[in-house]
Amino acid sequence: MSRILYGVMGNTYGHVMRTQAIVERLMPEHEFLFVGGGRVPETMGERGRGWRVHEVPVLRTVHHKGRVSVSRVVGQIGGRLVELPRVLKELRRVIDDFQPDLAICDREFYLPIACRRAGLRCVSLDHSHVLKACRYPVPPSERLSWSLAMLNDYLLFDFTRQHLIVSFFHPPLRKRRRGRGDVDELLPPVLRPAVTAVQPGDGQHVLVYQTSATFRPLLEPLNELKRPVIVYGYGAEREHRRGNLLFKPFDDKGILEDLSTCAYAVVNGGHNLICEALHFGKPVLCFPIARLFEQFINAWHVRALGYGAFSTDPRPGKEIFEAFERGLDGFRANLAAKTGTFDGTARVVERVRELADGKPAG
Repeated sequence: MSRILYGVMGNTYGHVMRTQAIVERLMPEHEFLFVGGGRVPETMGERGRGWRVHEVPVLRTVHHKGRVSVSRVVGQIGGRLVELPRVLKELRRVIDDFQPDLAICDREFYLPIACRRAGLRCVSLDHSHVLKACRYPVPPSERLSWSLAMLNDYLLFDFTRQHLIVSFFHPPLRKRRRGRGDVDELLPPVLRPAVTAVQPGDGQHVLVYQTSATFRPLLEPLNELKRPVIVYGYGAEREHRRGNLLFKPFDDKGILEDLSTCAYAVVNGGHNLICEALHFGKPVLCFPIARLFEQFINAWHVRALGYGAFSTDPRPGKEIFEAFERGLDGFRANLAAKTGTFDGTARVVERVRELADGKPAG
């Protein structure tokens, strides 16, 4: 049995759910202690699954009016750096007491720094490292967004040397940076058991999920669709109808049922929900959050691979949906040809098991 210290970013459910899907398959053969804030304590700690959690502050990306707020992100970074000495001191005590054999990090800020100082091997397991590890196009309109993402990643998330990158797209890897010894592995996506337990169906409704409640211009063209539209993510506290739109409060079981039976999904550019839609064979229309390059490159690959389309128009019109619906048959055929390739959970779990057992990188 190995002891594993597992850092998890808790600003969204995606990182937490991915971690749960992996760890559930590795217990009880290994012992875990989790490091994270935000949603991590409430979903994985005493109020959630009862797992051991050491809570730390969260370094989060702040959105405002449908785009990343650079000034607020800078403020967040400043606050986390002020807390850095205290948190690192706490984590050193955790490492000394727990005596882990390995650390794994899903986009958590503090743990890789603490591990480097303590001489503890730390492996990243996330989707975000695709930006640093791979080669992909950067359109002129996205150069500022890409530059901000690279600056953020190299300053704040560059303290690991081995990276397990889970993704539905696998661009060519960059050459390893000379002298650093980085090892990058591209793996298929991780899906939680609640997703793989659901059987997809053929429905006529459109499933909409938007993490930013300020993207109101999207609602007008949706209301004009001839299909029924189910909307999550606009802060609805109760189910209610507005024209053609049925707003629902967030419910994990309900959203999976609606996603698995929809005609297609309209989302931002978050990796987890895109992967769940593709697993169900559902075409995806993405509206990535402005200045969030990771979402843009996810959306770009959705289109490039023929799984759907994307738009960066801040005021989308009905013509975007009309064009998308004309391509539905082609999107569905492309997804049908890839059935079974969007669930790499077993492969990722086995890779983590190998690392826990001491197998070398690469």
